Amino acid sequence: MSRFEVDSAQVALASSKVSGTVTSIRSEVAAMRHHLTELQTVWQGAAATSCAALVDDWHAVQARVEESLDGIQRALGVAAQTYEDAETRAAGLFATR
Repeated sequence: MSRFEVDSAQVALASSKVSGTVTSIRSEVAAMRHHLTELQTVWQGAAATSCAALVDDWHAVQARVEESLDGIQRALGVAAQTYEDAETRAAGLFATR
């Protein structure tokens, strides 16, 4: 038999906070990518090409990080709702009629 205790409101709040943090991360990443892209207009050569390749690699990794964070946020939201629904249904089983 499983046993758990959860504050579904806190799980929902965590989902909201993660969402806000992901938005901030995306904004900072966009600013950094913009700065690095601007640099390419004034920098040519082998080093610049290597740097641009690293920036592209970083962008691909960052996209996967953001996807993971989105997944965490969604899972927290669904978990919060699932726990809330389960408690409501269980309480309804004992309601007097």
